[in-house]
Amino acid sequence: MIDAGPPVYAGPPVPDPDEARSRVFDELSKAEYDDSPGFVQWLLGVIERWLTDLFDSVDGTSTVQVGLAIALMAVLLVVVVLVLRRTGLIRRSHTLAVAPGLDADPVLSAHDLREQARTALNAGRFDDGTVLALRALVRDLEVRTLLDVTSGMTAHEAAARAAAPYPDLRGRLLRGADAFDTAAYSHRPATAKAADDLLRLAEYIAESAPDLSTADDVAAENSTPEDSTRNEVGA
Repeated sequence: MIDAGPPVYAGPPVPDPDEARSRVFDELSKAEYDDSPGFVQWLLGVIERWLTDLFDSVDGTSTVQVGLAIALMAVLLVVVVLVLRRTGLIRRSHTLAVAPGLDADPVLSAHDLREQARTALNAGRFDDGTVLALRALVRDLEVRTLLDVTSGMTAHEAAARAAAPYPDLRGRLLRGADAFDTAAYSHRPATAKAADDLLRLAEYIAESAPDLSTADDVAAENSTPEDSTRNEVGA
């Protein structure tokens, strides 16, 4: 009787590159994965587990399986880089040279803030230019008593309230707030176009008369419960 030796068990089938790419995107599309500080650690852990499972399933004597495993690793690496770039975790720098607070000290004039924003844009510092442009816009409206700037006011709150005297510019104001948040808080850098558009908007508003005919109605729509409480107390 011939001893056939111990039984050989086949490992799980190795997915092709397209299937591997699809699995990665399906996994990363889940809501629990975001740009939080633990995202990179989580991603590295997922890669480590996948690579371990992959190599455990590869028969070292099969040239085809080894080649396919290498191809899958290359695909996975490309996907990881794309994901990190998409989430903004890969970027050259995100250091702001200016304070992001809308009421940050020192309190400068709207003109000075616009000049600083233009200087930053010309130097290629688009994050700084974006932040300074919105601060200039907010400062201008505050001096003209068209906007009541409160401590901790967000860019979107400022944009929504600025739309009261400038209802036709509501869309541009909200896009400017998005650009500000990207420049000040996101891992992604602000673009040159977004920064320039926001500065041009600040310059346009500084030279334009407000439309006060609908300002009260728009302000009421954008008011918060805290605003209503303050008004009742003041009355």
